[in-house]
Amino acid sequence: MSEMCTSKLLGPLSFDNSPESDEINKESPCLLCEDRFNLKLGFKIFLKHCFEVHNLVIEDVQNIDNLHDYLMYWKERFVLKPFESLVPSLKMEDTDEKYYLLSTLIKEDKELRHKLRLSYVLSIQERERTDVSFKRNCMFCKLELEGLRSDYLKHLSMKHNLTLGNPQNLVFVDELLDLIEKKLNEFICIYCEGRFPDRIILKEHMRKKMHKCVNPLNKNYDKFYIVNYLEINKSKRDEKDDNYALERDENSDNEYSDWNEKDYQIFCLFCAYKNPKIDELRLHMKNDHSFDFNEITGKLDFYQKVKLVNYIRRQMVHFNCVFCNQHFNHDHENKLHMNQEEHVKIPEINVFDQPEYFFPTYENDTLLYYLEDIES
Repeated sequence: MSEMCTSKLLGPLSFDNSPESDEINKESPCLLCEDRFNLKLGFKIFLKHCFEVHNLVIEDVQNIDNLHDYLMYWKERFVLKPFESLVPSLKMEDTDEKYYLLSTLIKEDKELRHKLRLSYVLSIQERERTDVSFKRNCMFCKLELEGLRSDYLKHLSMKHNLTLGNPQNLVFVDELLDLIEKKLNEFICIYCEGRFPDRIILKEHMRKKMHKCVNPLNKNYDKFYIVNYLEINKSKRDEKDDNYALERDENSDNEYSDWNEKDYQIFCLFCAYKNPKIDELRLHMKNDHSFDFNEITGKLDFYQKVKLVNYIRRQMVHFNCVFCNQHFNHDHENKLHMNQEEHVKIPEINVFDQPEYFFPTYENDTLLYYLEDIES
């Protein structure tokens, strides 16, 4: 058989055992003889031996989890029953020599690979669930979180409404988080894959469209959910659902064309003034309201700043003084009081640093997203 034919049968030789394995020097037996091989260091040598000595090709061998156990199983199996009776053969053109293909066309082989795959994935999941050395900055607010991965996922869900599913159903969590963060940094929606011109528009899109989750019909996310490994014959989606394809098309690069200037406006905390530029808005609040946002919030962390913004928004909507909490019947009375009494300032931190003020007073508060980007 030519080298080209061999390469085609074996596929790209990119085999790599589990990084958690501590058996790098372990030798594994050949299925059909007493020769032994270090699969870490001599994987290609092992394949060449199988092909040239035994005329054997193992389908998709580089993707078999725990290849050592796979080989041990078949070696013991061939002791009980002749190799030729279990593995199908084929004759190559211009030669009478037979070649054997050990593949998932054999039901026993398919079941064995599934069992090894499930065992491997469950071992990875268990390690991730109990590993307390995890450390990562939040992809939204950049807060550094340490401890369990489930705590990080809970933070994404509770603080940023990003839902990735039950942590008990996730595996390869670090890779999933890397993938999502990469998409967000490239201004790509993780649900519909639409690309947007900047982070602000992407966040508004994901919130308005309720796209703060991965699309269950996108097969690229299948590997991160343990449920996809449980059934041996679970079908893989070669094509995305028509509804998903349609939605992606509708939410692609052209989606933001219906956004007009008002979507970019950032509203002052104390009056109807608005401006698409955060620096100019801050200058307005400093000059017109004697409220230097940078200086006043300099000692607050990100979450306290969010709560302060929401607290002020709520106080102004209900005609309550932001400093002394005195109530008025009209907006202009409240503003007059605050100006005359010089109450355009923040109260004691315990007044607004409350869980109830973490969520926006009204849905589309663009200032909160600018705060988030500033902290990033």
